[in-house]
Amino acid sequence: MKTLHRSYILLLLGAVLAGCTVARVHVPPPTGDEVTLLVPGYHGSFLVTEGPEPERAWISVGQAFSRGERTLALPFPGQRPVPVYGPLRPDGPLTQLSAVFVSVDAYRTFMEFSRDHLPGFVPFSYDWRRDVRESAGQLCARIEQLVAEGGGRRKVNIVAHSMGGLVTMHCLLHGGAQAGERPWAGAEHVKRVVILGTPFTGGPGIFDDLLVGTETMRNRALLAPEAMFTFASAFQLLPWRSDFFVDAEGGPVELDAFDPAVWLKQGWGLFADPALRENEAYRAQLVRMLDAHRELTEALALKPGLPPAPFEMLVVVGKGRPTVSGVRVVDGKLDLEHPPRADGDGSVLASRALPVGSIPFRHLDSPAEHLALMSDPEVLQSVERFLRGETVGTAR
Repeated sequence: MKTLHRSYILLLLGAVLAGCTVARVHVPPPTGDEVTLLVPGYHGSFLVTEGPEPERAWISVGQAFSRGERTLALPFPGQRPVPVYGPLRPDGPLTQLSAVFVSVDAYRTFMEFSRDHLPGFVPFSYDWRRDVRESAGQLCARIEQLVAEGGGRRKVNIVAHSMGGLVTMHCLLHGGAQAGERPWAGAEHVKRVVILGTPFTGGPGIFDDLLVGTETMRNRALLAPEAMFTFASAFQLLPWRSDFFVDAEGGPVELDAFDPAVWLKQGWGLFADPALRENEAYRAQLVRMLDAHRELTEALALKPGLPPAPFEMLVVVGKGRPTVSGVRVVDGKLDLEHPPRADGDGSVLASRALPVGSIPFRHLDSPAEHLALMSDPEVLQSVERFLRGETVGTAR
């Protein structure tokens, strides 16, 4: 979304235009009785086409050089013809893109540090467009696989960034199921968890992406509104409650962002096209996406009486940078160019980056920017110390 990784995308794609190379990090298979999984965030995994000669769909030099034709849209019943790449699969965490004038580090520094300093480091990647619950099921399956490969004795640590924290929490709470049959169904083998820059209760910065898309340098197709409309994850990153609309003075404005009728009446996103307002397939897709948001919110809400988590958790919160805190409404129209801002890491609000409910955790603040949380030396040292059993941060 425009706030999650906005600065990272702009720099990254500036590098692409200058002619870039993609850094790969070799990670040997894990050995021993303890492993550490990296769970990246939204936009945080390479996506490639299926087949013997995969083509990179996210992200390549050629895409950024042109305005683009193909989108990353996922298919849905009744969808009008859209130029797409076809089925895509994740191809590892996004590492580093380097050019003559600039180098943008996504997860390369963290992966190299983890390979050398953390027990049994293993990178995990997933299709970040899809429902968080689906990705959580894949994470749980990977945990079970790693434990089985270790003879059933392995303990797993998880380091999750941004939306990866939501994927992780759903896996831990519910296991591979949509709704867990028992508390902490996916946490049996998990020892410690570090969550960095995660919007636990969502964030308003994704809202304008859903309406107008995200330009990827010159490319307007990859993350066009037609594509964003198909990403369950993008809808699931919206705030839990529709309390983020404000007037010119910052006072609350009552608009229900989770009522399909409001989307149609306001002409939000694709529904600026009158024909699509009457299109049953698109109306049904909107309902599916808003339902996905509601269902994830309900699944992640830590209910009273939840037993203590069987793992230790450290939550790292970025502070000190203006971060989009709402959507301004002026004279009944959305003003997407002048959003209100509050404290955060430039992408995730500090007020939304802590778990809600009764789960105990340790809390560490950082001045690092959202993506830089994964390469900041002080954060990396804190992660290492925590995973080795040292006391880090303050108890909450």
